[in-house]
Amino acid sequence: MSAAKTPRVSVVIPCAPQQPYLEETLLSVQKQTFQDWEVVLVLDGECEENRRMAAVLPDDRIQIVVTARPRSGIAAARNAGLPVCRGDLVAFCDGDDLCEPERLAHQVAEFDRRPALGMLATWSRRFDSATGADLGPRRCPSDSEELARKLLLFNTVTVSTVMARPEVVREAGNFRDAAIQCEDYDLWLRILGRAEVAALPEELVRYRVHEGQFSHRAKIMPQSGLLRREKLAAARRLGWSVSVARIKHLAWVGVQLANRRF
Repeated sequence: MSAAKTPRVSVVIPCAPQQPYLEETLLSVQKQTFQDWEVVLVLDGECEENRRMAAVLPDDRIQIVVTARPRSGIAAARNAGLPVCRGDLVAFCDGDDLCEPERLAHQVAEFDRRPALGMLATWSRRFDSATGADLGPRRCPSDSEELARKLLLFNTVTVSTVMARPEVVREAGNFRDAAIQCEDYDLWLRILGRAEVAALPEELVRYRVHEGQFSHRAKIMPQSGLLRREKLAAARRLGWSVSVARIKHLAWVGVQLANRRF
Protein backbone atom coordinates (compact mmCIF):
# COMPACT_ATOMS: atom_id res chain seq x y z
CA MET A 1 0.00 0.00 0.00
CA SER A 2 1.51 3.33 -1.00
CA ALA A 3 1.52 6.25 1.44
CA ALA A 4 -0.94 8.14 -0.77
CA LYS A 5 -3.47 5.34 -0.95
CA THR A 6 -6.29 5.24 1.59
CA PRO A 7 -6.46 1.80 3.20
CA ARG A 8 -9.71 -0.15 3.26
CA VAL A 9 -9.31 -1.29 6.88
CA SER A 10 -7.81 0.46 9.91
CA VAL A 11 -6.81 -1.94 12.69
CA VAL A 12 -6.93 -0.16 16.06
CA ILE A 13 -4.60 -1.69 18.64
CA PRO A 14 -4.50 -0.08 22.12
CA CYS A 15 -1.42 -0.88 24.14
CA ALA A 16 -0.33 -0.33 27.74
CA PRO A 17 3.36 0.38 28.41
CA GLN A 18 5.73 -2.58 28.09
CA GLN A 19 3.25 -4.88 26.39
CA PRO A 20 5.28 -8.08 25.91
CA TYR A 21 3.05 -9.56 23.20
CA LEU A 22 2.70 -6.52 20.94
CA GLU A 23 5.18 -7.59 18.27
CA GLU A 24 3.43 -10.94 17.83
CA THR A 25 0.08 -9.15 17.48
CA LEU A 26 1.46 -6.78 14.84
CA LEU A 27 3.00 -9.64 12.89
CA SER A 28 -0.37 -11.40 12.84
CA VAL A 29 -1.78 -8.34 11.05
CA GLN A 30 1.16 -8.24 8.66
CA LYS A 31 0.44 -11.86 7.64
CA GLN A 32 -3.14 -11.15 6.55
CA THR A 33 -4.14 -12.46 3.14
CA PHE A 34 -6.05 -9.18 2.71
CA GLN A 35 -3.35 -6.53 2.45
CA ASP A 36 -5.28 -3.27 2.13
CA TRP A 37 -4.87 -2.24 5.78
CA GLU A 38 -3.16 0.12 8.17
CA VAL A 39 -2.49 -0.26 11.89
CA VAL A 40 -3.40 2.55 14.28
CA LEU A 41 -1.33 1.75 17.36
CA VAL A 42 -2.40 3.68 20.45
CA LEU A 43 0.20 3.87 23.21
CA ASP A 44 -1.52 4.48 26.53
CA GLY A 45 1.57 6.26 27.76
CA GLU A 46 4.86 6.73 25.90
CA CYS A 47 6.99 3.59 25.83
CA GLU A 48 10.27 3.09 23.96
CA GLU A 49 9.94 -0.70 24.13
CA ASN A 50 6.53 -0.61 22.41
CA ARG A 51 7.88 1.75 19.75
CA ARG A 52 10.74 -0.66 19.04
CA MET A 53 8.28 -3.51 18.57
CA ALA A 54 6.13 -1.31 16.30
CA ALA A 55 9.11 -1.08 13.94
CA VAL A 56 8.32 -4.57 12.64
CA LEU A 57 5.80 -2.83 10.36
CA PRO A 58 6.82 -0.43 7.57
CA ASP A 59 6.31 3.26 8.36
CA ASP A 60 3.60 3.61 5.70
CA ARG A 61 1.57 0.81 7.32
CA ILE A 62 1.35 2.16 10.86
CA GLN A 63 0.24 5.31 12.63
CA ILE A 64 1.26 5.73 16.27
CA VAL A 65 -0.94 7.76 18.61
CA VAL A 66 -0.15 8.53 22.26
CA THR A 67 -2.97 9.17 24.72
CA ALA A 68 -3.16 12.62 26.30
CA ARG A 69 -2.41 11.15 29.73
CA PRO A 70 -0.54 7.92 30.58
CA ARG A 71 -2.78 5.01 31.57
CA SER A 72 -5.93 6.76 30.41
CA GLY A 73 -7.65 3.39 30.14
CA ILE A 74 -8.74 1.11 27.33
CA ALA A 75 -11.81 3.15 26.34
CA ALA A 76 -9.83 6.39 26.04
CA ALA A 77 -7.07 4.60 24.16
CA ARG A 78 -9.39 3.16 21.53
CA ASN A 79 -11.16 6.51 21.20
CA ALA A 80 -7.82 8.27 20.67
CA GLY A 81 -7.15 6.03 17.69
CA LEU A 82 -10.53 6.32 15.99
CA PRO A 83 -10.20 9.91 14.62
CA VAL A 84 -7.00 9.11 12.74
CA CYS A 85 -8.32 5.92 11.11
CA ARG A 86 -8.36 6.35 7.34
CA GLY A 87 -10.15 3.13 6.44
CA ASP A 88 -13.85 2.87 5.70
CA LEU A 89 -13.86 -0.13 8.07
CA VAL A 90 -12.24 -0.33 11.50
CA ALA A 91 -11.11 -3.58 13.12
CA PHE A 92 -10.36 -3.83 16.81
CA CYS A 93 -7.60 -6.01 18.23
CA ASP A 94 -6.05 -5.88 21.69
CA GLY A 95 -2.28 -5.81 21.95
CA ASP A 96 -2.01 -9.40 23.16
CA ASP A 97 -4.37 -11.22 20.76
CA LEU A 98 -3.64 -12.70 17.34
CA CYS A 99 -5.51 -12.42 14.04
CA GLU A 100 -5.70 -15.52 11.90
CA PRO A 101 -4.47 -14.85 8.33
CA GLU A 102 -7.97 -14.84 6.79
CA ARG A 103 -9.59 -12.59 9.40
CA LEU A 104 -9.66 -9.30 7.49
CA ALA A 105 -10.42 -10.95 4.14
CA HIS A 106 -13.47 -12.79 5.42
CA GLN A 107 -14.86 -9.83 7.36
CA VAL A 108 -14.40 -7.35 4.50
CA ALA A 109 -16.11 -9.77 2.12
CA GLU A 110 -19.09 -9.98 4.48
CA PHE A 111 -19.37 -6.19 4.67
CA ASP A 112 -19.24 -6.00 0.88
CA ARG A 113 -22.01 -8.58 0.68
CA ARG A 114 -24.25 -6.85 3.26
CA PRO A 115 -24.44 -3.05 2.87
CA ALA A 116 -26.69 -2.68 5.94
CA LEU A 117 -24.17 -4.43 8.20
CA GLY A 118 -22.73 -2.10 10.85
CA MET A 119 -20.79 -4.41 13.15
CA LEU A 120 -19.39 -7.88 12.53
CA ALA A 121 -17.78 -10.17 15.10
CA THR A 122 -16.26 -13.62 14.63
CA TRP A 123 -15.64 -16.62 16.82
CA SER A 124 -12.31 -16.91 18.59
CA ARG A 125 -10.16 -19.62 20.15
CA ARG A 126 -8.51 -19.18 23.52
CA PHE A 127 -4.97 -20.33 24.28
CA ASP A 128 -2.73 -20.33 27.34
CA SER A 129 0.05 -17.82 26.84
CA ALA A 130 2.54 -19.67 29.03
CA THR A 131 2.09 -23.17 27.59
CA GLY A 132 0.35 -22.62 24.25
CA ALA A 133 -2.35 -25.07 25.35
CA ASP A 134 -5.67 -24.86 23.56
CA LEU A 135 -8.37 -23.61 25.96
CA GLY A 136 -11.28 -24.02 23.58
CA PRO A 137 -13.46 -21.75 21.46
CA ARG A 138 -15.48 -18.70 22.34
CA ARG A 139 -18.54 -18.58 20.14
CA CYS A 140 -21.53 -16.32 19.66
CA PRO A 141 -24.67 -16.51 17.50
CA SER A 142 -24.05 -15.61 13.87
CA ASP A 143 -27.65 -14.65 13.03
CA SER A 144 -28.32 -10.94 13.54
CA GLU A 145 -31.52 -11.27 15.58
CA GLU A 146 -30.22 -14.15 17.67
CA LEU A 147 -26.99 -12.25 18.41
CA ALA A 148 -28.91 -9.13 19.41
CA ARG A 149 -31.11 -11.15 21.77
CA LYS A 150 -28.06 -12.80 23.30
CA LEU A 151 -26.38 -9.42 23.84
CA LEU A 152 -29.41 -8.25 25.79
CA LEU A 153 -28.57 -11.05 28.25
CA PHE A 154 -24.76 -10.97 28.38
CA ASN A 155 -21.69 -10.04 26.37
CA THR A 156 -20.94 -12.90 24.02
CA VAL A 157 -18.66 -10.89 21.68
CA THR A 158 -14.87 -10.71 22.02
CA VAL A 159 -13.71 -7.18 21.22
CA SER A 160 -10.65 -8.38 19.28
CA THR A 161 -12.96 -10.07 16.76
CA VAL A 162 -15.02 -6.99 15.92
CA MET A 163 -14.97 -5.02 12.67
CA ALA A 164 -17.34 -2.08 12.24
CA ARG A 165 -18.14 0.89 10.09
CA PRO A 166 -16.56 3.94 11.80
CA GLU A 167 -19.69 6.03 11.37
CA VAL A 168 -21.70 3.42 13.28
CA VAL A 169 -19.26 3.51 16.20
CA ARG A 170 -19.24 7.32 16.12
CA GLU A 171 -23.04 7.63 15.99
CA ALA A 172 -23.32 5.25 18.95
CA GLY A 173 -21.01 7.51 20.95
CA ASN A 174 -17.67 5.61 20.80
CA PHE A 175 -16.34 3.83 23.87
CA ARG A 176 -17.28 5.42 27.19
CA ASP A 177 -14.86 5.99 30.05
CA ALA A 178 -17.79 5.66 32.47
CA ALA A 179 -18.32 2.02 31.43
CA ILE A 180 -15.37 0.84 33.50
CA GLN A 181 -14.35 -2.76 32.69
CA CYS A 182 -17.32 -3.20 30.34
CA GLU A 183 -16.68 -0.47 27.76
CA ASP A 184 -16.97 -2.93 24.87
CA TYR A 185 -20.28 -4.43 26.03
CA ASP A 186 -21.67 -0.94 26.62
CA LEU A 187 -20.81 0.03 23.04
CA TRP A 188 -22.32 -3.14 21.52
CA LEU A 189 -25.58 -2.37 23.34
CA ARG A 190 -25.61 1.19 22.01
CA ILE A 191 -25.08 -0.07 18.47
CA LEU A 192 -28.05 -2.47 18.71
CA GLY A 193 -31.03 -1.06 16.87
CA ARG A 194 -28.88 1.56 15.14
CA ALA A 195 -27.23 -0.85 12.71
CA GLU A 196 -27.29 -4.53 11.85
CA VAL A 197 -24.96 -6.70 13.91
CA ALA A 198 -23.81 -10.22 13.06
CA ALA A 199 -20.95 -12.67 13.49
CA LEU A 200 -19.04 -15.02 11.24
CA PRO A 201 -19.11 -18.61 12.58
CA GLU A 202 -15.37 -18.95 12.05
CA GLU A 203 -12.51 -18.87 14.56
CA LEU A 204 -10.57 -15.95 13.09
CA VAL A 205 -8.89 -14.63 16.25
CA ARG A 206 -6.68 -16.33 18.83
CA TYR A 207 -7.46 -14.92 22.28
CA ARG A 208 -4.52 -15.00 24.67
CA VAL A 209 -5.14 -15.99 28.30
CA HIS A 210 -2.39 -14.95 30.70
CA GLU A 211 -1.73 -13.97 34.31
CA GLY A 212 -2.70 -10.43 35.25
CA GLN A 213 -5.14 -10.18 32.35
CA PHE A 214 -7.56 -7.30 32.78
CA SER A 215 -10.65 -9.34 31.90
CA HIS A 216 -9.80 -11.95 34.53
CA ARG A 217 -10.11 -9.47 37.38
CA ALA A 218 -12.96 -7.38 35.97
CA LYS A 219 -15.64 -6.44 38.48
CA ILE A 220 -18.53 -5.14 36.43
CA MET A 221 -21.40 -5.21 38.92
CA PRO A 222 -20.80 -1.49 39.71
CA GLN A 223 -21.85 -0.81 36.11
CA SER A 224 -25.14 -2.68 36.47
CA GLY A 225 -27.26 0.47 36.32
CA LEU A 226 -25.50 1.78 33.23
CA LEU A 227 -25.84 -1.53 31.40
CA ARG A 228 -29.47 -1.90 32.45
CA ARG A 229 -30.26 1.51 30.98
CA GLU A 230 -28.56 0.64 27.67
CA LYS A 231 -30.26 -2.76 27.46
CA LEU A 232 -33.69 -1.19 27.88
CA ALA A 233 -32.87 1.53 25.33
CA ALA A 234 -31.67 -1.12 22.85
CA ALA A 235 -34.87 -3.13 23.36
CA ARG A 236 -36.94 -0.04 22.58
CA ARG A 237 -34.96 0.71 19.40
CA LEU A 238 -35.40 -2.88 18.28
CA GLY A 239 -39.12 -2.84 19.06
CA TRP A 240 -38.74 -5.69 21.54
CA SER A 241 -40.29 -6.17 24.99
CA VAL A 242 -38.73 -3.89 27.59
CA SER A 243 -40.13 -6.11 30.34
CA VAL A 244 -38.29 -9.11 28.94
CA ALA A 245 -35.10 -7.02 28.76
CA ARG A 246 -35.52 -6.17 32.45
CA ILE A 247 -35.89 -9.85 33.33
CA LYS A 248 -32.81 -10.72 31.27
CA HIS A 249 -30.83 -8.06 33.08
CA LEU A 250 -31.87 -9.46 36.46
CA ALA A 251 -30.63 -12.86 35.28
CA TRP A 252 -27.33 -11.23 34.29
CA VAL A 253 -27.06 -9.64 37.75
CA GLY A 254 -27.56 -13.08 39.31
CA VAL A 255 -24.70 -14.52 37.27
CA GLN A 256 -22.37 -11.65 38.25
CA LEU A 257 -23.21 -12.15 41.92
CA ALA A 258 -22.63 -15.90 41.63
CA ASN A 259 -19.24 -15.22 40.04
CA ARG A 260 -18.43 -12.58 42.68
CA ARG A 261 -17.88 -9.87 40.06
CA PHE A 262 -19.03 -7.05 42.37
